Amino acid sequence: MSDSMADKLKRKLSTKSITAMVVFGAIIMVFVFFGMPGQMGAGVGSVARVNNTLISVADFQNEENRIQQYYQNLFGSQMDFSSQRQLLRQQALENLVRMELVSQAAEKNGILATDAEVRDFIVKDIPFFQQNGQFQRELYSRYLESTRTNPGNFENKVRKDIANVRTRSLFELVTQPTAVELKKLHDIRGSKINVTFVKIDSEAASKAMTKEKAEAAIKALDEALVKGDEAAVNAQLKELKATWEETGLVGLDSETFPKITSSVATEAVFELTKTEPLLKRLVRDGNAKYVLKLKETKIEEVKTALEPMSVEMVQKRRGDGMFEAWINQFRSKSHVTMNTQALQLN
Repeated sequence: MSDSMADKLKRKLSTKSITAMVVFGAIIMVFVFFGMPGQMGAGVGSVARVNNTLISVADFQNEENRIQQYYQNLFGSQMDFSSQRQLLRQQALENLVRMELVSQAAEKNGILATDAEVRDFIVKDIPFFQQNGQFQRELYSRYLESTRTNPGNFENKVRKDIANVRTRSLFELVTQPTAVELKKLHDIRGSKINVTFVKIDSEAASKAMTKEKAEAAIKALDEALVKGDEAAVNAQLKELKATWEETGLVGLDSETFPKITSSVATEAVFELTKTEPLLKRLVRDGNAKYVLKLKETKIEEVKTALEPMSVEMVQKRRGDGMFEAWINQFRSKSHVTMNTQALQLN
């Protein structure tokens, strides 16, 4: 094979190209909603704190608009979000907290974007700010005005986006499999696992009991998982009226697992081991939370060769798993508070 897997991934995961899509997509979302009445007042104040950084109401509103437009593109522009507004805002809040956590963890590990990179990116790599191939400050100023921000804040966001994408790319690059690992990957295709899991919906739990009791039970559940205390885990699940389900035997080369609809939870499945079948953390994906446990394994003989695309998929999955574990570890050591009243604002 003339090109190494790392070279292919470098081409696919160009920091500039991916960050351009992220930032340009956010810009498009803002102008889609430009001129519409604000849903949350003047956009002052904050909705969350991640360590010493505050997340503004303006950023929260922009993220809510971006997610809403995303779902409208999927399901049609006539989709009614009135009944799902709180869930949409919960996802927006969690997205912003997660992005800030990744940014802070990246900075702590020396993964940064320079002033020159940020400047060149804004001037050269965002088509929305250009006309006839030239940067137009007027277009840039209109965007800043519509988002109620200033050049310093926007440049800081671009800096974080570049560092975040660079961090994610690094995790995939360092998981390039060796020849020995490729042999193991071939053998893994014959491996099947059965995973038991519990899905907890925070909103549903709050309706089944008081919000305070639900939050206390989830916190106690998280602590029990960290300690690996399965009896305490089951006790808290009973308190939450949550029950275990099974995926059934599924090949390890599968992209999805039956009944587990979260990609974050699917990635976490690959952290399970025979020696420690119970995952020692609560898997969070927006409003949903998962408890995962390995129930059984089975091995079948496979004679066909491993396809290059399968190797790339496994590499990406491994990179994603390492990335999730890394950011969750940083989150566990961070101080995160969310202003849940923001979810109720009109």
